Amino acid sequence: MCENKKCLLVRRVTNQRGMTLIEIMVVIAIIGILATAIGFGVVRWLEKSKDETARIHLNKVAEALTAYYATEGEYPGSLDDLTSGKNPLVDAKNLKDPWKSEVIYRYPASRGEGDYDLCSKGKDKKEGTDDDICRED
Repeated sequence: MCENKKCLLVRRVTNQRGMTLIEIMVVIAIIGILATAIGFGVVRWLEKSKDETARIHLNKVAEALTAYYATEGEYPGSLDDLTSGKNPLVDAKNLKDPWKSEVIYRYPASRGEGDYDLCSKGKDKKEGTDDDICRED
């Protein structure tokens, strides 16, 4: 047996173990799984927020169309009439959806029972698909 302090210190150092390669790999795998799950959740949340932003933009344009109708007695031929003049009724950036596509406006309406059609093409940027977001009025 070793009785001096140096011998005890050597024994204590040799008995300490670090993490094994397997333990490190397990920790890295767990972190990777958590990061992937969080990443997919964020992507879904961003898509939902874009849908809601498109609805908000369409509502702002619809309010501007109502104001235009109140002053002119008819709806405009195009959405450009809402952004021109001394007092534009809507900001031009609201005429694009979150996917950078132009908002679709048709007067008179070709779908539904409202006076006009007001739609966003949605994520796929194609008109007439399931992801279109429309405001009927």
